[in-house]
Amino acid sequence: MDWNSSLAADDRGTSYTETNFPRSTGGSFIVSLMIALAIVLVTVLHFLTPVNQIVWHEVYQRLYYIPIIAAALLFGLRGGLGASLFTTIVYSPHIYLHWQQGHFDYSINQYAEIVIFNLVGGIMGALGDRLRHARVRAETNAEQRRQAYEELQKTFGQLLQAEKLSSLGELSAGIVHEVRNPLGSIKGAVEILEDELSADSPRREFANIAKKEIERVDELLGEFLRFARPASLSAESRDLMLIVNSVISIIKNQAAIQGVLIEIIAEGELRKVIIDGEQIKQVLLNLAINSLQAMQNGGELTFRMFEVADQIIIEVSDTGTGIDEAVTSKIFDPFFSTKEKGIGLGLSIAHRIATQHGGTLSCKSDGKGAVFALTLPVISRPTASRK
Repeated sequence: MDWNSSLAADDRGTSYTETNFPRSTGGSFIVSLMIALAIVLVTVLHFLTPVNQIVWHEVYQRLYYIPIIAAALLFGLRGGLGASLFTTIVYSPHIYLHWQQGHFDYSINQYAEIVIFNLVGGIMGALGDRLRHARVRAETNAEQRRQAYEELQKTFGQLLQAEKLSSLGELSAGIVHEVRNPLGSIKGAVEILEDELSADSPRREFANIAKKEIERVDELLGEFLRFARPASLSAESRDLMLIVNSVISIIKNQAAIQGVLIEIIAEGELRKVIIDGEQIKQVLLNLAINSLQAMQNGGELTFRMFEVADQIIIEVSDTGTGIDEAVTSKIFDPFFSTKEKGIGLGLSIAHRIATQHGGTLSCKSDGKGAVFALTLPVISRPTASRK
């Protein structure tokens, strides 16, 4: 008798292979074999024990319950009934040969015992199934709670990020307003002073340095202003493949100089999405430039696009230096940068743009490179497939 079939599924199709002991097909076979051998061993003891030693036969009868109950609890109703029926098959010849002829009344008692074997197997098997059902439900509920907790943590992180961006945006707008006007006056004054200097005056070098530094500060303030007052979305149906190709056309010369190979992977048919093409282009360009900066001595830059559950995911991966796991959680924070002269706004702005589009921007690193994933919701119907 084989009890392994009880592991396949219950009447609702619930699989127990992964949730109950024994967990593997090999393990269930070994346990089934051990239960069968235990029943056979007890039966052998019956045959080897003289019929006049009734006390021992009574003990052996009780020993049958151990493998029957074990099979019921481990394999459910089918296991319990399988073990009890197997016990019936191997024990009945002993009753017929040794008891029915000379001890008919006692043999009736043994046949009644066989009925009890099957009752115990059925009842305990049903109980085993109920226990397994309860375990499956508990594990399912635990998994659902875990997923809900992770989703809650993710949402909380997004809200926290949005709050940071909002607060720092207001601060940045104030800084730009207070600094940019006097900065223009300073630049004008430097230019006036420069005009009064002769062409061969060594002081012109200091004037040029001052103008360059003013321009650098002005550029920094421009970044603050874009961060503080992000442009409103101008959404329309766009082909992401065209946007990716546009980004590659901008960086391909620099990639060639650095010896970086660029690859595009489009998996399956990609639908158009309703996005602001220029802003998404800004996000991908920012990610691509960061990847190039991490591969000064060559490497591979890959744009991988695929669709999952009405979302298109664009992965920008490189074989550069990677990102330290300790800073991964802060990589999108405003003004956080791992570069010596980095402003720390590029990835924050990219994250904000992704959020404004109803998508996400995430990153991961295994120490051998970085992978940034931009996820955008699909709204329109599929377009013709591209090969």
